[in-house]
Amino acid sequence: MRTIRQQLLIGLMSGMVVTIIAVCIGTYMKVRHETNELFDYQLKQIVRSFPANMTLQQTETADKHPGKKIVVQVWDKYRSMVFTSNPARNLPLYDKRGFFEVQVAEKNWRIYSEENSQQVVQVGQLILDREKIEISLALRSLIPFLILIPTLALLIWIVVGRSLQPLTRLATALGERSADALHSIDTNGYTPEMMPIVNSINALFFRVDSSIQLQKMFVADAAHELRTPLAALKLQLQLVERTTDEEERKSGIKKLHERLNRAIHLVQQLLILARQSDLDEQKIDQNISLPKLARQVVSDFSLLAENKNIDLGVDVNGEDIVIRGNPDSLRIMLGNLVDNAIRYTPKDGCVDVSVIKESQSVILRVSDNGMGIPIVERERIFDRFYRCEGSGESGSGLGLAIVTNVADLHHATITVSEPITGKGLIFAISFQTFELL
Repeated sequence: MRTIRQQLLIGLMSGMVVTIIAVCIGTYMKVRHETNELFDYQLKQIVRSFPANMTLQQTETADKHPGKKIVVQVWDKYRSMVFTSNPARNLPLYDKRGFFEVQVAEKNWRIYSEENSQQVVQVGQLILDREKIEISLALRSLIPFLILIPTLALLIWIVVGRSLQPLTRLATALGERSADALHSIDTNGYTPEMMPIVNSINALFFRVDSSIQLQKMFVADAAHELRTPLAALKLQLQLVERTTDEEERKSGIKKLHERLNRAIHLVQQLLILARQSDLDEQKIDQNISLPKLARQVVSDFSLLAENKNIDLGVDVNGEDIVIRGNPDSLRIMLGNLVDNAIRYTPKDGCVDVSVIKESQSVILRVSDNGMGIPIVERERIFDRFYRCEGSGESGSGLGLAIVTNVADLHHATITVSEPITGKGLIFAISFQTFELL
């Protein structure tokens, strides 16, 4: 595929050459036509310049230039020749008047003749001589165009080269960058046509840099959080190996299983968080029924709720509520909220999942009557690996961070409040865009 420079040069120079050739052809034809008319006018003026009465005389034109080789003949009223400009090229007297062409001695002549009461004046010129002069003048008129072609070609080459300098400069700037150089490109010196490209590249650099920073932060956080449970697992395993008491061994193995389950849960949450961070808006493209989603999640956690004798239910305000989103992400988000509510609600408690349709939004709500969260800590509960002190439950501190990621991906807002009774907690996720079936 040709470069932009090649396409511009070929297109502009081809157009220039074709245009100049067309103009040359038109000019050539026009000059020949005008020259032919000028010769005719010259013949007519020669005829009309002779006096009415001529005496007998014969003289030959001394000038040998083709344009001067004109045969002028005059006959009196008795049809006797009284004047000829070239005795060696005398033409017969023709009865025709005005302009006409004849052939004499295998040569074509252009004749103009006029007659009055006293005499007949006839002027003849070789057509070959006329054509030589016409072609010579026409070709001379094309010389400026022949000079114009290389001149314009050079100008086009220079203009195209200078016009593409910003593109070359941008390519050089990008080619000289290292893999980790993601700072913005300096926008000074670029033409308005180049600015959308430069701005798009800068925006891409910003997104890539943000993504890399998130990955670095995620890896650092994951490494930090995995270090403690893995070290605890190793210590617990050493304790089990050292003990000789069977009861202590059984207790140690039980704790080892608990720590191992906690590490497995942490790794699972980390993987879920990584997958949710990689999602983009292009994957938010499915119609999802929120009432159906709420019932599916409640059904998934029904056994966990029964083990603690917790009343887990669904309250739906309308069955025709549909939003655009990613079903897996929304299921994970709601699952984390329901799981947290069940885990932090004491036995014989209550957890409710509700879908409420309002005029401008749809609210997905998870409420419980558990221990709740102090107001001063509610702003931090969505941070990664943050856990409230004194909860009495093990966890990774990633569940609500996953909820935040999914909500942001769906342009939803999260609010945390207390029930009217003052006991427990309510998580409300508001979706602004929804449809009714």
